[in-house]
Amino acid sequence: MKRIKILAVLAIVFFIVQDVMDGFRGFREGFDAAGDETEFVSSMDVEVRPTTACVPDTLYDRASGTQAPFWANRIGASYEAERTPTMLGMLFLLGLPLLALVFYGIYCFVRMLVSVLRGDVFTRLNVRRMRFFVYSVLLLGCWMEVYRWLSFRLVERLEIPGYEVVYSGLEYSWLSYILLALFTEVFAVGVKMKEEQDLTI
Repeated sequence: MKRIKILAVLAIVFFIVQDVMDGFRGFREGFDAAGDETEFVSSMDVEVRPTTACVPDTLYDRASGTQAPFWANRIGASYEAERTPTMLGMLFLLGLPLLALVFYGIYCFVRMLVSVLRGDVFTRLNVRRMRFFVYSVLLLGCWMEVYRWLSFRLVERLEIPGYEVVYSGLEYSWLSYILLALFTEVFAVGVKMKEEQDLTI
């Protein structure tokens, strides 16, 4: 039980230091970069692949005093339009209630950690809290992947001399999310078995 409490404290600390601070920083950057309400700007780092027409640039190697050729594999790009594309606008509106769901899931996660610190670990309430948190984050991740893919479809129209824009694939570590959902369901089975055992005693 002591190890579980220590891990719960570490989870709270890293959640505040890493996720909350990163989220706040991203919100401020997005707010500061916002332009006119009628203007749509999609900015992202896109993966690129050199074509046969690519002329490599050079970097100076101070150690050997020579010039070394280099190619880019990621380039910052943006797409601007007078208005937000319909599909992206609809997807953005769909993401607003989903974001509220995630905030409630984070609240459930914090409540579960507090419950664990108090010694209440194997309870149905903790199972519900953990499920709400995990599946709301999974839904948000799916939404962000679709939004990112649609944004890429706009940015891929850009012509970069010597390069072609390619889709870099999924951005998030989905294996970690799936494993988290799996452990949540294992935890739920463990709680159910504990309740059945308590009833037989």
